[in-house]
Amino acid sequence: MSIATFSHNARIDGRTGAALLIAAAAALVAWEIFARAIAPVWIGGPLQPTGLVKSLFANVLGLPVGQAAAQAVHLATGLLVYPAGYLAATRIKSLGWAADGAVLGAATWFFALGIVAPVSGLPFLLGVGAITWAALAGHLIYGLVVTGGFALARKRLG
Repeated sequence: MSIATFSHNARIDGRTGAALLIAAAAALVAWEIFARAIAPVWIGGPLQPTGLVKSLFANVLGLPVGQAAAQAVHLATGLLVYPAGYLAATRIKSLGWAADGAVLGAATWFFALGIVAPVSGLPFLLGVGAITWAALAGHLIYGLVVTGGFALARKRLG
């Protein structure tokens, strides 16, 4: 059974949830490796999504948020929010895990840099520089690992 067929007709059950959580955890690990080990070589420093979270809370809610809380928000978004959006979208239409992953990665990147950044008082797409493209690469990796990992985990879990 292909992921396209599975996703469209899927019941959301314990196995589906477990497979998605496993895939999302793996995707966050891949993101962190990219953000902290590969991006610094490319752009001269790590990608720091917690800075975006801190700016969002400070500029929108007027609340200072510490590093641990910002990291928790980022992890919750990557473990729960984005994967839930992927599952909901592919219940309507899936293009296959690779295309779905690219769409998920691009959508999460645009949401973070194209919507959250400006709302947080930062430039649209963070000014379209090297950090913008590094973040896109990281989000594409994240999206592909979520969708590929989900297909694999779902197959393994039955």
